[in-house]
Amino acid sequence: MEKRAGLPLLLAALLAWGAGSTSAFRAYRSPFPPPGEIRQSGSGAAADIFSLAFGARRIFADLWFVRLLQYYGTSELHVHEEHEAHEGHEGGHSGHHCCEHGAGYGKGRYPDFLPMSLHVLQLDPGFTAACLYNAASLAFNLERSGEAEAVLNYGLRYSPKEWKYLSVLAAIGYSKAEDPKAVARAIAPVLREPDCPVMLKQLAAFLNKRAGNYAAAAAIYADILATSRDPVYLQNARRELAKLRAPGK
Repeated sequence: MEKRAGLPLLLAALLAWGAGSTSAFRAYRSPFPPPGEIRQSGSGAAADIFSLAFGARRIFADLWFVRLLQYYGTSELHVHEEHEAHEGHEGGHSGHHCCEHGAGYGKGRYPDFLPMSLHVLQLDPGFTAACLYNAASLAFNLERSGEAEAVLNYGLRYSPKEWKYLSVLAAIGYSKAEDPKAVARAIAPVLREPDCPVMLKQLAAFLNKRAGNYAAAAAIYADILATSRDPVYLQNARRELAKLRAPGK
């Protein structure tokens, strides 16, 4: 009889645990966008399905970001246009990602840049470095500030307190007003973050140099030398730092 009396208590405990688990499950909110929000640019739907099925969204977001870098690293300019664009300008990475150039340098249509940027964030909205890089490329290299704001605002939907996104949004606003000093000030706090793209650092160095803040520009180039492993950015930073440290500067 004692064993039979313990059975209802056991069942009651199991029911209570089940009810609590169901409530907790309903209260749980995934940090990722729902699958229906993912929009595919080109091929790759099978990979997205795999990433959803096996919980590998962050890994596949990394892969899509690499694809975006490869896509943006493919020049759309003709040979003679590239030669004219490169003459007299500082070095850049595959013709892009460097904002220290004249008109036409690092430009292009790249119609898939925005959908590919959003796709990375749809897989992993916490990929802060990708969001910053993509938005800065759109705003300051491709001069598509509206699309850059769309990328940052998507990131803010899932990270509403991400101040780095807000800083770049402010910088975009100042760039529309053609105020390089204000753009440099808005970006400055982001430069100290470990996930700050080196392209954004180089942009800040160029803006400070343009505004006459040579000491600030030199400090940023020195930081690039200390933290970057990209040989193109390193070469450019050494050259610009030597110019800034030359007598009379």
